[in-house]
Amino acid sequence: MKRSLLITAIILLTALFFSCGGTNTPSDTGSASAQTVDYAGKDALTETAETLADPTDDAKIPEGDFTVVKVDGTYIEPSSGVYKITEEGEYTLSGNLPEGSVTVEADAAAKIKLILNGASLASSKTAPIYIKTASSVDVEAAPDSYNTVTDSRPAAEETDGEDTPNGAIYAECDVKISGAGTLIVTAKHDNGIKTKDDLVIKNVTLKVTAHGNALKGNDSVSVTSGEIILISETSDGIKTKNSDVSEKGSQRGTVSIGGGKIDIYAKCDGIDAAYNAEISGDCTLGIYTADYSEYSGEAQASRELYLIVPRRIYSNSADYYAYFYNAGEDSGKYVKFEYETMVSSGRTQYYGLLCKIPSGYQSVIFGTTGSGKTPDKDSFTAKTGGENVNASMNGYMISSVSSSKISGDWVTMTKGSGSSSKTAYSSKGIKAGNEISVTGGSITLRCKDDGFHANADGKLGNGEQAKGDVSISGGSISITAADDGIHADGELNVSGGYINISESHEGLEANVVNMIGGTVFVYSNDDGVNAFKGSQTAMVNIYGGYLDITTPSGDTDGIDSNGSISMSGGFVLVKGGAQTGGMAGSVDTDGTVTVTGGAIVALGGICETPGKGSVNTYISSGTSFSKGSYVLKDKSGAEILSFSLPSSYYSLWIASDAMELNSDYKLYRDGSEILSWTQSSQTVGKSGGGWGGPGGRPR
Repeated sequence: MKRSLLITAIILLTALFFSCGGTNTPSDTGSASAQTVDYAGKDALTETAETLADPTDDAKIPEGDFTVVKVDGTYIEPSSGVYKITEEGEYTLSGNLPEGSVTVEADAAAKIKLILNGASLASSKTAPIYIKTASSVDVEAAPDSYNTVTDSRPAAEETDGEDTPNGAIYAECDVKISGAGTLIVTAKHDNGIKTKDDLVIKNVTLKVTAHGNALKGNDSVSVTSGEIILISETSDGIKTKNSDVSEKGSQRGTVSIGGGKIDIYAKCDGIDAAYNAEISGDCTLGIYTADYSEYSGEAQASRELYLIVPRRIYSNSADYYAYFYNAGEDSGKYVKFEYETMVSSGRTQYYGLLCKIPSGYQSVIFGTTGSGKTPDKDSFTAKTGGENVNASMNGYMISSVSSSKISGDWVTMTKGSGSSSKTAYSSKGIKAGNEISVTGGSITLRCKDDGFHANADGKLGNGEQAKGDVSISGGSISITAADDGIHADGELNVSGGYINISESHEGLEANVVNMIGGTVFVYSNDDGVNAFKGSQTAMVNIYGGYLDITTPSGDTDGIDSNGSISMSGGFVLVKGGAQTGGMAGSVDTDGTVTVTGGAIVALGGICETPGKGSVNTYISSGTSFSKGSYVLKDKSGAEILSFSLPSSYYSLWIASDAMELNSDYKLYRDGSEILSWTQSSQTVGKSGGGWGGPGGRPR
């Protein structure tokens, strides 16, 4: 609505992605005659999360000769330091193996259990635990045991390769990590624990420190219980890859946290789910990304390349690739671009796609294939000519596609007038390729990017269009974010729980924002709630709950919709710093504001106020409202609503279904009357200055 991005042939300044231009919960979150909230201030709402104790502080390094013993007493003899398990059964591992590995190479239907009972494994040549073939493998830490698995191979130049055993515990089948003991996994090479199928973590004390992803299950990752510390120095904490449907009809790609205590420290995303991310139950989850993680390395950001595709050109039925090669060589490397964010230039939007640049290549071709098709530079549906890899620029912007030819130019993608503290790479708390749902748990997110982010950039592996929805119906959530607190490409639905966004660039952002219930506090440097243009008509719907928004002075809005705003219940308190109205203020919309139920108190510059068909509204424009406790009463002295202000704000409007026509009302601050009026019509009061006035801007 009001911000733009400067794009030249060589410079692309990224602005706000998708931008438009103790407390007590309320006594009643419905359409009530009295609404009360006790404001305690931002500092009081910013909880300091309690992190888990490091299990390595009580290390009990295993000693003695290393053994692998089957449950029947049979010893597995090593060959060149490799203990090979070929039969189904239960095996106990114990003792110290400073250089060697355990390999599972059994029948494809075999079920294996590896019991770690005071075991220490390390390898500088391969995965210390390498599961090649089996139906499933359980890795169990025996009660009261202390176990270590260390992958000491040199750090991989590129993370996430699929052709090598790139994990300290690496599997081609389903894996479960469990037990009443302690397991310490260190992966200097790449991933900590990785499987190409499903990964389950249950009832174990686990610490994973990895150069790459701490936990990766291509098909799914599920945590049900335990005390778990995950550290990724250059990549993600928990990651899934696939979003298709298995041969047995199971949807792949979900990360689910249903219990346990989990702390995640990641250079990039805390959780990156190819399909859905689901948080439920009585879990405690803390995620710290980028600078909020003391373990972050420096290599990740320098190997990233953006492909910037105009929205009018972008195709959901195409995959975008970069083919890196060297002149005179027969083969190169194909790297697929994945959706990262939207980039705006005025009212024009671009898809920002991202890939990692492999080392050792001088040239690149950008091309497209059909969705899911194997890339081939000679049969790309459209492609560029050969380009030199530009070491000084991190983006290539497509300008046109004509027949099978792609034209464009190199650009630099940097942070502009948007969030100046956001990382140039993805360092979100919880990211999903389809949907995020929270039904319970205690969640703390400290991120140098978005707290939650759900994508809707194209078709998933299952053939469906990604939804990009975030749904929160329970739990307690605390977010500190350098960019959006909660971002949904599609719909954001809040129907329960407690959410405190103590720091953000934009607090709640989606194509459609639905506030149904719950208690939400938002502190943002720009818009508190923002509905942007997307696949649906932009809309903010408030049906119930309590929503408290604070924004600073300047070009900011408490609630900003590129469509309209509708309210039928609940209570909203907007404390907007903007004083002038017009293009910034307490409530700003391209469409209409309709309030048919509940109550809203909006402080700050007056842009729009409720129009025809709304409940009664009182406006006081150009008046200063200082710090204090406020109570609105009717002529009988009955309380209509109350709220508190931490500092002074300029201008106010109140709309409430409890205010009746031809009735008298008085507003008190700290017990003293400061305003009084008779509600002689739907909208009354002092509306001079800004755009104020009945129904919004004058026509």
